[in-house]
Amino acid sequence: MVDKIKVIVIDDEQRALNRMKLLLQNFIEVEVLAFIEQADTAFDYILRHEPNMVFMDIEMPGRSGLELADDINKNNLDTKIVYISAHDHYAIKAIKTYAFDYLLKPVNIDELKATLERYKTKLLSNLSKREFEIIRLIGKGLNSKAIGERLFISRHTVDTYRRAILEKTSCKNSAELISYATRNNLI
Repeated sequence: MVDKIKVIVIDDEQRALNRMKLLLQNFIEVEVLAFIEQADTAFDYILRHEPNMVFMDIEMPGRSGLELADDINKNNLDTKIVYISAHDHYAIKAIKTYAFDYLLKPVNIDELKATLERYKTKLLSNLSKREFEIIRLIGKGLNSKAIGERLFISRHTVDTYRRAILEKTSCKNSAELISYATRNNLI
């Protein structure tokens, strides 16, 4: 099965954490690993669990979200940073820390949905045009031989593409791939 989007939410305001908890419950593709109130302890947790995304406030006591983002970037983690802040004046600094997105408090569910959709689209963008073609043909029930004939390539080449597609999508077999493709509107 395709992995869920693993997220951590870091904010010193309990009300903001509660709101994010409530909003994130609406997205079945999201697995919340933790809600953390102190930025000082968050970095060790991020290193241990390597989430896909971190939603974090910028202004926090002890350590700011910008400082935490610097540590994430310095350690070459493939964790996308989404700032949630009541202030828009940090936006330029956030961009300089390679922020994936910047949401203003109180976070709007439509904006959160757009952020998650953009993340999923970015994940899917590592598939080539040919791989998308093959996924669509698999979805139509064609086997490797039939796909090869349709695309004027060998069955062996199709099988190579299929293995690459399964690896990129973290699917174990064609049935999981079809389910993945259906959920992500690829077929």
